[in-house]
Amino acid sequence: MDNRSTSEEKDINIKKASHSMKTFSKFMVECSQIDEGGLSRAISKSDTHDSGHISADRGSDESANRKKRKKLEGKLKKKGIGYKKSTGSYKYDDGSTGREVSYHTTKPEGMSKRKFGKTMRRAGKEAGQETVITKKAGKPARLHDTQSKKPGKSANIGKKAKVGAHPDGEGETGETRTRGSKLSNPKNKDRKFHYGN
Repeated sequence: MDNRSTSEEKDINIKKASHSMKTFSKFMVECSQIDEGGLSRAISKSDTHDSGHISADRGSDESANRKKRKKLEGKLKKKGIGYKKSTGSYKYDDGSTGREVSYHTTKPEGMSKRKFGKTMRRAGKEAGQETVITKKAGKPARLHDTQSKKPGKSANIGKKAKVGAHPDGEGETGETRTRGSKLSNPKNKDRKFHYGN
């Protein structure tokens, strides 16, 4: 056997392997990106960034809701507002619980806090939502009425984002990502967070 050809083959295989293998730094970046999408990242953003929560869902017609979600996503993207989709839940007046695709939004750089809040409220109104949530960094989260002709003052619903279900069964959101325009399977395990004091 030709020792030189064997050596050349080894060099070629090493080069191929080096191209297919990820560098350690690249691997760590990807791990941090995965971690960023989790519950801790969502809570951290709620504490340190101007953010909000909005949905486009109305009723139980999933087909109609998918169209509404796409429309809302288009509006948010047009305004440069970033978002992460997850599954939210809320309580009806009769005590039953509903589920919806919830958008955890973040104010873009260059947009004023006032304009961000106004954009969120208008988007909620156009989507037929009764309320939306906005939260300034370090300040309490506020629940806004988006349907009344003369809405009253927004309600303080708590300064801190807390892990776990809401003790009163009120609005809460989770970490499970919602893929595409579909509502996640209710059987999927999820960790939730809500606002409180």
